[in-house]
Amino acid sequence: MKGKKVLFTVFCILLCVSIGTVVSAAEKKVIGFIPMTMNNEYFVTMVNAAKIEAEKQGVDLLVQAGERHGSADEQLRIIEDMITREVDAICVVPSSSTGLISAIKKAQKAGIPVVNLDTRIDPAAVKEAGLKPVPYIGTNNYDGAKMGGQYALDNLKIDGLEVAILTGISGQQNAADRRNGFADATKGKVKIVAEQTANWEVEQGFNVFQNILQANPNIGFVFASNDNMGLGAIRACKAAGRKDIKVLGYDAVSGALQSVKEGEMVGTVAQFPAEMGIQGVQAALKMISGEKVPEVIFTKTEVIDSNNVVDFNKYLNQFK
Repeated sequence: MKGKKVLFTVFCILLCVSIGTVVSAAEKKVIGFIPMTMNNEYFVTMVNAAKIEAEKQGVDLLVQAGERHGSADEQLRIIEDMITREVDAICVVPSSSTGLISAIKKAQKAGIPVVNLDTRIDPAAVKEAGLKPVPYIGTNNYDGAKMGGQYALDNLKIDGLEVAILTGISGQQNAADRRNGFADATKGKVKIVAEQTANWEVEQGFNVFQNILQANPNIGFVFASNDNMGLGAIRACKAAGRKDIKVLGYDAVSGALQSVKEGEMVGTVAQFPAEMGIQGVQAALKMISGEKVPEVIFTKTEVIDSNNVVDFNKYLNQFK
């Protein structure tokens, strides 16, 4: 009889542990994480850092992304899918500063907080739609590009040169901010003879800058609003045999850092996407628990050149 009581007691303990595990699993929070694309190392770094933070916080991270940088329609479908799956919060890097308003409205109506990372959703469009403010965590892209322009003036002797700007996707706030920051920093010091979008893509950067160079053979400097386009411009310079043209990028992805190490790209304005991923998860958890988070949190920027590229690479390696 005693043996049966012991077995029954053990069974009850195991059952309680099992029930506790099921309850614990059911209570585990899920954060939907939507980068612009995973076909860009910048966003891979952001996601990897977010995963590390999510694991540390004991939450699940559900990652989905569109194929390309401009895939706003895909992002709309992804957000709607996450709403259907009843995630507890959503972190999103929007492909359009205004194109996701309808999806954000659905998320807020469903009681799912949204955190905006990297590319800012237009606050005026949010207000006009009658939505709650969407917290933004990311770079002050205007200041970062202005820093890059000042660096070029101080260190690269671009005064008086003909300059081209490769811009990002039309309608994205960070594309406008980067263009304007560089232009304002160099106003009256350089002659901007061409500016054209290459939609954040390497291949488009190559094709677009080839055309720009043919029309403007005296160009001596390129500001590429992201590294992908900058690497495309480097390819175009090589194809044209133009080693004299200096190219400054923005983002500090590994391809650009390698190019800097090899003496091709003169530098790149580093953002810190890992910090955006980490702070995005932290902000989402605060909002889930009803805490307020600041409407804007700016992460830092830094110009990376041949002097500090090795140290910056070491920092990035922890998020590979």
